[in-house]
Amino acid sequence: MLLIFRILLVTLVGDAVYSDEQSKFTCNTLQPGCNNVCYDTFAPVSHLRFWVFQIVLVSTPSIFYIVYVLHKIAKDEKLESARAQAAVQGGQEASSRCEEDKVLLIYIVHVVLRSLMEIGFLVGQYYLYGFEVPHLFRCETYPCPNRTDCFVSRATEKTIFLNFMFGVSLGCFVLNIAELHYLGWVYTFRVLCSACCACCRPRKGSLVGVGLYSCNSPLFLQLGQSLQEKLALPGSLPSPKEKPGGLSPCPPPISLETDSTADRTSSRGPEDKERAKPHPGRGIKSWL
Repeated sequence: MLLIFRILLVTLVGDAVYSDEQSKFTCNTLQPGCNNVCYDTFAPVSHLRFWVFQIVLVSTPSIFYIVYVLHKIAKDEKLESARAQAAVQGGQEASSRCEEDKVLLIYIVHVVLRSLMEIGFLVGQYYLYGFEVPHLFRCETYPCPNRTDCFVSRATEKTIFLNFMFGVSLGCFVLNIAELHYLGWVYTFRVLCSACCACCRPRKGSLVGVGLYSCNSPLFLQLGQSLQEKLALPGSLPSPKEKPGGLSPCPPPISLETDSTADRTSSRGPEDKERAKPHPGRGIKSWL
């Protein structure tokens, strides 16, 4: 946002202030070439061109970062189907976390480069121009015959604009430092969280290895066979088939007769058997 504000200042205000900076720079001499040499000594680089060069270099890391993000978005759209398959297999979370950490790291590098350029241009502006544009500049450079006085146009307006641009650059640098401070804590927190998740996550390979070892171990097989032999009933009849309704068949009736009672019943005559039959209308005595 401040970059756009700086561009608007240079294009709208700076052009009007510095449009006549060399044509109105006059020296009290008629020596050919003295005016040009004195102006070059006064301003090795024009204020306006210095700020344009600063805007271009400071915005270069941001432009590269935007190009990288756009390329990554296009690549993610092409690989959307592959990511869906990886999500089904359970490997999408780690890949997305790695991609997020990579984008965050590139953003931090871009902010660091931008901050270094800002501080470099601040130091350069201070050594080239200082904080004040003088009304009178004394020049003693060849081919001027002696000490020559040169006069600068719109000195007060240029001083205000110079300090204002210095303040804008300083504000951008402070914002970059604050952003680095915030992103540094965020990146550290993410690294710690990813390390903790990697330590606490169970390893699938170890669980599979334990399962294969337990299934293929001869000791485990021998123990299972011995348990089956102990639990199996010798001479047990096969279980009756279940009815289609899902109910088990009724158990066979339990006979309460012994060998002696069977002999007695067989030795009885027809009359005794007739007496033993239950008559309708009479109550049946229970066996108690």
